[in-house]
Amino acid sequence: MNKKSFYLPLILFVAVIFGLLLGNLLARKALLSSWNNVLQWGKSSKVDELINIINTNYVDTLDMHELTENVMQDVVSKLDPHSVYIPAEDLSDINSELEGSFSGIGVQFNIQNDTVMIISVINGGPSEKAGLMAGDRIIEVNDTSFVGKNITNEKVMKKLRGPEGTKVKLGIRRHGTREILHYEIIRGKVPVNSVDIAYMIQPGVGFIKVSKFAETTYDEFLNAIAGLKNKGAKKFIIDLRENSGGFMDQAINMVNEFLPANRLIVYAEGKAYKRFEAMSDGKGSCIHEPL
Repeated sequence: MNKKSFYLPLILFVAVIFGLLLGNLLARKALLSSWNNVLQWGKSSKVDELINIINTNYVDTLDMHELTENVMQDVVSKLDPHSVYIPAEDLSDINSELEGSFSGIGVQFNIQNDTVMIISVINGGPSEKAGLMAGDRIIEVNDTSFVGKNITNEKVMKKLRGPEGTKVKLGIRRHGTREILHYEIIRGKVPVNSVDIAYMIQPGVGFIKVSKFAETTYDEFLNAIAGLKNKGAKKFIIDLRENSGGFMDQAINMVNEFLPANRLIVYAEGKAYKRFEAMSDGKGSCIHEPL
């Protein structure tokens, strides 16, 4: 028997043993990887996993950003009636409303019969200076037709609002005028009032409606109180119906105007932060006036 014939069975035996060991090692690694995936499923968000599965395996192509935004809104809506998810693209518009002003042309509008109708022109705003009037219909924006069923409030605001000092061209259809009127308006700061109305509802009783708690609300409220007192107001009605909320400090300051010292106005408490209490300081201007 030559050496080659002697070593061949030994080599085959070693190869078989090595193959068995290697296969066992790979199988253990595969099993460990599977268990890691299971463990990671428990650690990661089920929502993320579901969206990934849909993105990878769903039969049609989807707008995953839109799908994710819808999921976020649904999740937050389950918390309580006051919690809401605000998409990033809408946040700047909401903040501008609460900051007391925004940059635009200064009109209030409504969409009627697929056309943008100006309901009112804000006093002192760019549109008033340019000559726009309530009842005007906007049918062109920047030399492009702007009518039809696809017109939405969001699209109108994106067209009319913009950085201060920029220009927008409008084509206006006005009642009693056949031709289209063309205006070039320079966008500017437009005040957003949160005290909508303040008047004497009857002798001695002042009425104030507050639509939101913005950065300027407390100052507007004090001005309204002072104006009504000059007209003889001894009692006040504060209308907060349909108030959209806003900054808590503005609401606290308003309430403080009517309370004696050391009264609890509001408290906030949660699992992530300690209890916060806001107390009245007794320095309000309407402590002795019934509310």
